Amino acid sequence: MSCRTTTGIVVFLGLLLALPQTIGKALAGPFEDGYAAYQQGDFVTAREIWNLLAEAGEARAQYNLGIIYDEGRGVPVDRDTARLWWRKAAAQDLPEALHNLATSYLFGTEAKDDHAEGLSFLAKAAKLGLGRSQYVLGKIYLHGRGVEADKVKARSWIEKAAKQGLDRAQYNMGKIERDGVAGTADMKAAAAWFLSAAKQGYAKAQNHIGMRYARGDGVERNDAEALFWLTLAARQGHWTAKVNHDALVAKVGKDVLANTKRRADNWTPQQN
Repeated sequence: MSCRTTTGIVVFLGLLLALPQTIGKALAGPFEDGYAAYQQGDFVTAREIWNLLAEAGEARAQYNLGIIYDEGRGVPVDRDTARLWWRKAAAQDLPEALHNLATSYLFGTEAKDDHAEGLSFLAKAAKLGLGRSQYVLGKIYLHGRGVEADKVKARSWIEKAAKQGLDRAQYNMGKIERDGVAGTADMKAAAAWFLSAAKQGYAKAQNHIGMRYARGDGVERNDAEALFWLTLAARQGHWTAKVNHDALVAKVGKDVLANTKRRADNWTPQQN
């Protein structure tokens, strides 16, 4: 599935692929034919199929046409046309379309200068349950970006996203619990959130939970566990984790080093 993480843009297959039992099974139907063409790099065919469906009011096709024009897949980049299709899908309460409209107004090199409208789209997507919209909205309230800072709202939205398994939201909940934002500091809760994000492969969280195991901060002190998480983060190029890793290596025995390497070599991120 094609994805641009900076804006949360994703080619959408709808609820069909959201159901675990359908993943890996053959898809059938014109919408899925468009998706198959897109995956094969035949963007002209994908656009032709989805255009027919979009004109007939299919929200997923409208959303995906927006992706094609936004990314210039087989056509010149045309952000205005992308927004036009996303608006049509957003009018049908498709959360992904609302999110992309919001980010097109709030962020990016060609962002439209209408923060209020962007925020309204983002809030609606968040209320419809889209995790990445909840996270971005929480960060906006946390830092007061174009709105009055509101720590309570920030914590609430970020926590909603974290509970849906969004790794960055979980990492930020770790910091929120650590710092006592809109509540009392809770080091055990902070460590638990950092660990959840770390298990998904998020390097910043791996560094944080590694250092918590090294210090016994919110968790029982465990050098082997600390070294494991710092190793994973360092392998991703996290500079601070590399410094922390090297400092810890000098303190542990060869058996711990060997076990950590084997464990890290065989580790795979948790899928949410």
